[in-house]
Amino acid sequence: MSQQRLPPEVQQTLAQYQTLRENYAKIDAELKLVEAELTDIDNILDTLKNIEGETEVFKQIGHILVKKPKNEVIKELEERKEILGIKKEKYKKQLEILEKQINELEKKLKDLLAKYGITIG
Repeated sequence: MSQQRLPPEVQQTLAQYQTLRENYAKIDAELKLVEAELTDIDNILDTLKNIEGETEVFKQIGHILVKKPKNEVIKELEERKEILGIKKEKYKKQLEILEKQINELEKKLKDLLAKYGITIG
């Protein structure tokens, strides 16, 4: 059934539902990027912490490598990890809220479709 023949109430609810699904997908993608970066940081920190002494390491900044003390790089990575941890929790909470809203709209859509006698095959 084409969307043009749906009652306006159903069209509006369907549009809200689609918008929520798109927002969910965007936030979920952002969460996956944050989780991947956190994994990388953990691996790098493990490697750096196993290096003996006050070795200098190279850190990539843009297209160049800069020599920095290991402890300074570790500090920067731990700060970045903390920020990413906060972002990760924020995204998870947003996804929980969106999931609840999506489920509520799904129920509303089913009720509206039933109200208008519309079945989806």
